[in-house]
Amino acid sequence: MAADLRWKLLIVAVFAASGLRAQSILQRNVDVRASNVRLADALHLIAQDGRFKLSYNAALINADSIVDVATGTTTVELAMVQLLGKGRKLKESGEHLIILGPAQPKRKFVVTGSVVDATTGHAIARASVYEIDEHASALTDAHGSFSLEVTGRQERTALRISKVAFRDTVVFVVRSGRLDRIRLKALDELPKLNTRMPDVEELDLSRVLVRSSLSEQAANLGYAEERAWQVSLVPNIGTNGKVSGAMVNRASFNVIGGYARGLNGFELAGAFNVERRDVKGVQIAGLTNLVGGSTNGVQIAGAANHTMRSFSGVQVAGLANVVWDTLTGVQVAGAVNMVKGGMLGTQVAGLMNVTTQNCEGAQISGGLNVTLGDVHRWQATGLLNYGRSVSGAQVAGAVNVSLDSVGGGQVAGLLNYTTDVSGGQVAGLLNVALRSVRGGQVGFVNVARKCEGGQLGFLNVSDTITGASIGFLSFAWHGYHRLDVTYDEVFPITATLRTGTHRFYNSFSYSPEINGRWGFGYGAGTEIGWPGRHVLNVELHAEHINEGPIWLEAVNILGSFHLTYGLTIAERLVLSAGPSVNVLVSDWRDEETYAFLSEAAPRVQWEQVDEDVRSQGWLGFRAGVGLRF
Repeated sequence: MAADLRWKLLIVAVFAASGLRAQSILQRNVDVRASNVRLADALHLIAQDGRFKLSYNAALINADSIVDVATGTTTVELAMVQLLGKGRKLKESGEHLIILGPAQPKRKFVVTGSVVDATTGHAIARASVYEIDEHASALTDAHGSFSLEVTGRQERTALRISKVAFRDTVVFVVRSGRLDRIRLKALDELPKLNTRMPDVEELDLSRVLVRSSLSEQAANLGYAEERAWQVSLVPNIGTNGKVSGAMVNRASFNVIGGYARGLNGFELAGAFNVERRDVKGVQIAGLTNLVGGSTNGVQIAGAANHTMRSFSGVQVAGLANVVWDTLTGVQVAGAVNMVKGGMLGTQVAGLMNVTTQNCEGAQISGGLNVTLGDVHRWQATGLLNYGRSVSGAQVAGAVNVSLDSVGGGQVAGLLNYTTDVSGGQVAGLLNVALRSVRGGQVGFVNVARKCEGGQLGFLNVSDTITGASIGFLSFAWHGYHRLDVTYDEVFPITATLRTGTHRFYNSFSYSPEINGRWGFGYGAGTEIGWPGRHVLNVELHAEHINEGPIWLEAVNILGSFHLTYGLTIAERLVLSAGPSVNVLVSDWRDEETYAFLSEAAPRVQWEQVDEDVRSQGWLGFRAGVGLRF
């Protein structure tokens, strides 16, 4: 139920994202009250209360006229209309509000000038000069000089001059086109750099796709201006021109590729989209989407999606999806998904999923799933799963590794490794639970400190086990251990070691050579009544009998079924005795006469010869003394 709610909230957030906007200057609230003041002073009071810079051509307004202003709590836009009327165009540019006159037909002309440091007088190279409300822009050269063709739509053209680490300014130029030196003041305090992660322009791929002059322009302008739409061929050829890196577009169409500050809507590119800051909406690219900020929405790319802050929504890529911060949503990639922060959602990849912090969801891949933190659902892969703690299950074609605990079990083709597991472990080769396993282990080799359940494998090792341990060799440190010396009709002395659990144990026997006969045996059984004083052992045992001083290279095996009563005295000493059913199977024959040679059967109560194999059976007896340890 909670998961469904999270997905519904995510879907709402994705589709609502394009409607979210940072508050513009014109929509900020102001409350200015003054009587009998100059119009210029009244405008200054509004700018001061609205926390923005105001620029205008003095010829457009009568700055010395006397006005009364009592805006009450209203927006900047309404306050300006109250003072200036409706005939003025108000244009935002970063933290500047520029008052423009009515637009006129284009009368292009060239503006020339230079930009210098107001304190030292030194030329400022690579400063941006940008025509307000248009797309014309230029960078100053090594001598601080520039030449820019402007549209001339205004009686006096507004230019914004900016440079990183300096205070920007707005100047107005007449049609003569010549400007005096423009002086920029250095900032008292340099902007703090984000050292945690680089900007999108610092990615090697971005440096290939976007010219350095465009990224310099964007860094100098340092603000976001929203455009309803834009079309570009490549980043420097389009309707936003060389200032595309300062624009946030609502609709963006890039024939080959595009470069912008951000997106609040929809973007489509034949090859690539590069956004300096945030994306809210949908991005589709034939090759790659690169986002320097956060993404809230959908990214679809033929090759790779790359978001350098957080991501909320859906990423689909032919090769790789990369998020440098947290992911809330879904990643689907043909090869690799990587989240460098936490993840709430699902990763699906053909090759590998990686999350460097916690995964609040699921990982599915053809090769590897790696979560350096905790996994709060499950992991499924064709090769390897790795997580610190997994609340659900791990399923892998080869290996599952959890450094802490697994809450829903582990299933692997080769190996499972964890500290604690609930739900059991199933592996083709090895299961390891350093502390405890609840639900049992099934594998070729099973190792657990504490096993609440059973073990099924060739080799089972534990400290404590509550269920049966079934295998060729089972050893539990606090389990069942008993050493017996017995007598029967075939061997006067046999030493037998039993190990495992009372529910199921393995027995290993050795009968020393007496009268030219000796042997090794193996069996399995259960002890009923343990740990009481009176017990009954039910056991199957097979022993290879050598009737001579050397190993007999023939089948000569004695199979026995034993029912043995045991009486425990002095806590650890066991006296035992009971009947047995014995069958000797032998193909040991004389090479010349083909006569069967084995004489191990003390008596024959049943015999059958099947081609080269003889079976002899009899009822027998076994008695002995044992020691529990």
